[in-house]
Formats: sequence, C-alpha cells, structure tokens
Amino acid sequence: MLKFSGLVIWRLGSRTSLRKYSAPSVTGFKAEKSELSRNISERNVEANSVETKDGPSLVAAAFASLNAPDDDERRKPSVKSMKQSRTQQLDSQILRATDVETLLLAAENPVVSRRHALKMVSVLSEWSSSNKVKISDFEKDPRFLKLCRILARTPAGQAMSSLTMAEDLSTVLGITGDDEAARLIANLSLMQMIKVMKALQTKGRRSTPLLRALSYNITKQPETIDLKKSADLLFSMASLNFPDPVLLDRICSDIIESLPANTDKPAVVNSILISLGLLKYRHESVLLALTEWIQTHIKICRPGDIASAVVTLATVDYLPSLVEPLIEAALSLKEDEMVKASSWLDLVFSLLILDKAEKHHLTSTLKPEFIDKLLSAGEIPIPSRRKLMAIDAYIGLKFPQTSIRLAEDISVGVPIVYTKEKSLYIQSIMDTFKSLVSAETFLRKECQSGMGFLYDAEFAVDSKCHPVPLDKAASRKDVYRIAVLGLDYHDFTRKELVPLGVNKLYSRLLQLKGFRVLEIPYTEFSPKEKLVTRVQYIEKRLKEIISTS
Repeated sequence: MLKFSGLVIWRLGSRTSLRKYSAPSVTGFKAEKSELSRNISERNVEANSVETKDGPSLVAAAFASLNAPDDDERRKPSVKSMKQSRTQQLDSQILRATDVETLLLAAENPVVSRRHALKMVSVLSEWSSSNKVKISDFEKDPRFLKLCRILARTPAGQAMSSLTMAEDLSTVLGITGDDEAARLIANLSLMQMIKVMKALQTKGRRSTPLLRALSYNITKQPETIDLKKSADLLFSMASLNFPDPVLLDRICSDIIESLPANTDKPAVVNSILISLGLLKYRHESVLLALTEWIQTHIKICRPGDIASAVVTLATVDYLPSLVEPLIEAALSLKEDEMVKASSWLDLVFSLLILDKAEKHHLTSTLKPEFIDKLLSAGEIPIPSRRKLMAIDAYIGLKFPQTSIRLAEDISVGVPIVYTKEKSLYIQSIMDTFKSLVSAETFLRKECQSGMGFLYDAEFAVDSKCHPVPLDKAASRKDVYRIAVLGLDYHDFTRKELVPLGVNKLYSRLLQLKGFRVLEIPYTEFSPKEKLVTRVQYIEKRLKEIISTS
C-alpha cells in the first residue's frame, strides 16, 4: 500500500501533497526510497493509468486496489517476475529431458545459472553410469563446454582462451562442488582421472573427498598405468601430500611391469624416483628396479638422474648391495656437473647419510666460493643451512685437523623447533622420565646440538642405571651419557616403517660426540599406555644400551 501510494505521489504529487506527509510518515518515505526507484524502473502500467488529483483519494484507491483481483490482461509482469518464470521453465525443461540433445538444448537458454549447469552435468553423469549414453556423445559439444565455463566462473574472454583445454570432464571435476565431483569421477576414463589429479595439483587444491574418489577409481581400473601416467600421478600425490597407500602400491606394481619396455627415457624414471623420495615411500622392489634401470642405462642418464636416485635412497635409508655401481657413479660426479649449487649440496648430504661421502665431497660444500654460489640465488634456505651445519659437525668430529670449516654466520639464527605433533609426543616422553630422573640437575631437555637438529633430552647414568648429575658426568669415565631421540610418525618412511635416513645420521653424529643414543619410536612407545608400562619400557631400553656398550 505504502509503496503504491508513494509511487503515485512521487509521480503526480505537488508541494502541497508532499507537505501532507512530512510529519509522522516521513520516515516511511525514506525507508521505501530504494523500492520506489525499482518500481519506477519496472514501469508499472497500472500506476500510469491513475488520474487522481488529490492525496486522500489516491490513498483510498490504493487501499481498494489491494482487495481487487489481478487482471492478467491489464497488468504486465515485471522484469523480475519474467526472469523467475524463465528460470522455472528451464528447470522443467531439464527435468523433462530424455536424451542428450534435449538436455543440451536447455544449455542454450540465456538464463542458465551455475545451479542449472551442475544439474545438467549430474544428469549426464547418471545417464552415462547407466550406459544410457556415452561420454563421447557430449564431452566435446560446444553446449557442454559452455556448462564447463559456467561452472568455472571465468570471464568470457578467459573462458574462450581456455576452450581448447575443456575437452573432457576433467574441467568440470576440477571446479564443481567436492561431493558432487566425487560422484562424477566413476564415469571417467583412466586418462581423464589423471587429468583431474593433475588439475588439482596445478591449482593446489587438496580436496580430500575428490582425491579419495580418484584414488579408489584409479585403483579399480583394469588397464596398466604406464610410466608417464605413473610419474604424473606420483608427482601430484607428492605435491598434494596425499600418500594413499593402496594407490601407491598399485602404481609401483605397474611401474615394475612397464619399466622393462622403457629403453630411452631416463627423464620419466627420474621423475618417479624424485616423487617416491618426496613421499618417503620405501617400496624396496620398485626402488631396486628403478636404480638397476639407471645402472643398466647409465650412458643415457644425466648426472642429475644419478643424483636424484641417491637422494631418494638416502631419504628412505635404503642401500642394497646391488646398487653399488650407482653409488660409484655418484661418487665420480663433479660439482660443475650439477645444474644448481643446491643440487650438489643435496647429493653430498645424501652420500653422508648413506655413509659413503668422502672427505673432499664434504669440504667442497664448506668452501667460501661454494657458499657464495648458494647465496647468488638469494638467502640460503633454512633446510640447506641445517645440512651445512650437519656436514660441518661431521667434519669437525671425524676430521678434527681439517682447516676448512663452515662460516659462523651461516649457522647463526637458524630456528630449530618441534612441530606441534612432535611436541606433544616428546612431552609424553618427558612426563615418563619424571619417574626416573626427577631433578633438573639430572636431566636437560630440548637440547640444541649445534649440528642442525634438536635432541630431546640428555642425562647420565652409571652401570646400574642410577642417575648421575650432569655437571659431574663430564669428568667421570664410569658413566654413560644418554641422548634421547623421540621418533614420531613423520620420522618414519611409509610402507616399511624404518626411521628416515636423516634420523640415522643424527644418531651417528651424537654417537661421535660420545653419547649413547636412546631412540624412542612411536611404534613401541604410546602416550596412551599406563605410566608404569612406559617407565618399564624406558628402563628396559636403557639396560639394553648399557649392556651393549
């Protein structure tokens, strides 16, 4: 009522008419200003036909019109109601569609929304899953590609430039809602699923429902996943941190099957090895097969291929005797054969983990000219600085007379802290130690090694496992200095539960400093166990260490 009367007053009213509404109802006029302008733009025909000359009669007419039935022939529908009508018609058209052509004909409608596009894709998915239609019947249809662009929410120009990329359902699956997309995946071919995985990796989109659906359906595929597809999948899984064990096993089995047919493509082998290292996946059969392939085809392999294989073997701490030729090839490599200085540092550090590095390899990474090469690419990353610190510590302990050492400023300000999960695990270990070593004079926590890593605690015991104050332990030769290293889930390789190679190196460095290392893996020590059980476990391990010493 107020909207209608306000409209007429605005169009016909004079100063006198407006003054009559300037008292109590002036607020109402302000509140309806936006509605007023919208009604004007919709050109209400009935308002134009009013010829009332004064305000009161106009209001009375408005009240009367509220009770009068709408005259469809006399009133024209508003733009908004017309749009709603077209939307409802499109919904009905989609529901009535019984074949691809009828359904895609609806995509030509100018009012197609994201909701409509998703509905049409869902219908196509249901038809293809029931073998009513084939994906090839519509995946390249321009109207289907239009639905892809609508779902992608891209501007028209960008959509046209990416038209050639939207050749299959991978475009849709990369942009629709996760649950809906996961339901559509079962209808894709193996190649299309791999495209979806690569698209997720490119966008950095870690959608767990979507990745699980992909993993499940890829694993079910009967055809063999060739080396190129395996490399793409492994790299995507590593980038998205999605180490699904079932899919990884399936890929590794297919790699072993496909590898003999590859005679001239070391790049794909290199990619697979790098991804396995990033995933910390210790699948010994596939690692052995890949390293033996490199040894057999050493003449066509680049220095970087050899270095990548050594880095992966060191990461998962796997060094079978059959790969000795590969290690010899790696030891013969020169610094200038590496593409980047950081690649040489990674190789030397990996050789150190495997206990194969020679002195000249180690000292080459500490020379000022090599440090300058690292700095030429910008500030040296923290992980690289920690590697340099470990190499320098090893040289100082193993070759104390060596004059080439790491510049002090490289190790200054390197943050070495626990992750949140590791902190909780270490805290449970320290809580257990309170029953064994209570006073702070007997136990030091969160010890900075000065070698690029933390060790969790330090204490000393005599031959009967009785605690000894730390200040007295340094001068006594009849005591054992114990360094504690807690190993949580992230300190182990996948598939085979073995400590990562870098943790083995840390233990060796502590042993070189005169410690007996007490490693406490999460596989043997559970914070959920009773306190007495945890204490008994640590006492048992201590006795084993001392008796072995």
